[in-house]
Amino acid sequence: MKILAVDDDPFIRELFPSIFANTDLTDVHTAPSGHAALDAIKAQRKPFDCFLLDVDMPEMDGIELCKRIRTLPGYESKPILMLTAKTDSVSIENAFASGANDYIAKPFNLKDISNRIRVAERLLLNAKTIKRIGKDDIPQNDERGRHDFDHAEKLHLADTNRLILSFSLGNYITQLDRNDLEKCQVFCVAVDESELLFNKTSSKEFLAILSDVGTALTEVIKCPHLLMCYEGAGSFLCITRDPDLPEWDAIEEALQEKLDHRAPIGGDDAPLSITLSVGTPIPPNANRTQRVKKTFERALSRARMRYATKCAAA
Repeated sequence: MKILAVDDDPFIRELFPSIFANTDLTDVHTAPSGHAALDAIKAQRKPFDCFLLDVDMPEMDGIELCKRIRTLPGYESKPILMLTAKTDSVSIENAFASGANDYIAKPFNLKDISNRIRVAERLLLNAKTIKRIGKDDIPQNDERGRHDFDHAEKLHLADTNRLILSFSLGNYITQLDRNDLEKCQVFCVAVDESELLFNKTSSKEFLAILSDVGTALTEVIKCPHLLMCYEGAGSFLCITRDPDLPEWDAIEEALQEKLDHRAPIGGDDAPLSITLSVGTPIPPNANRTQRVKKTFERALSRARMRYATKCAAA
């Protein structure tokens, strides 16, 4: 694995090679700034496989550098770990929203940073199975009901603000301390009858629906406190620390109102109805080792229960 570590502190830069000296992770390069890092990336014949970025740097901070790396061809899914002395959750959330996959707090434990790199290695393998796709990636003449991705497939939706990989969202909630856990709420927003819509729409139309849902979420929930991922099957998992989060039924109503104003899909003669079910928000599971699995499963289940309740009342 070829690693680029970026930090404006010369002591930290000198430390990196020794961190990995007793591992097989010896191909470690360093850069003193964001601009130097971008120059190093462009100069490489063999691309970097992983990045360690200091958040707090002059001129171009690590969050801006992360955003720029994500726009470079071939670097859309490479693991990026942020190094930060900042403990405020907004900075950490913004780092994830910019495309980071994990973060390590300074002063960092040398063994911990090596272990996180190993996790990043697994991400590198898993990321290759997750399509990064946007509406502009689909041909204009794509047929309805025929897609290059499955209905239940997790996707990395391009150009959707605050949307990150499921793996990254799991890393985020795993590292929350007890104080932040008490402030966080997790909920699922699911497109009703999404499999039916999947079979009746073209890829461009289906992705447009997902993009509109993601955009509506960022407008209804305060952006600095929202992170989300697309779990497949029309379902978005969301986490927020917004102290003024509306009640779940108000969220559902506000999202639906925004979707109702979108351009119809399926033609003016027979437009497809797009409705959403929002599960009641829940706190993340307190058990760190089982937090991701149990929290995600419970949130998804709440959205399914909400849809079943609406069907029973119809």
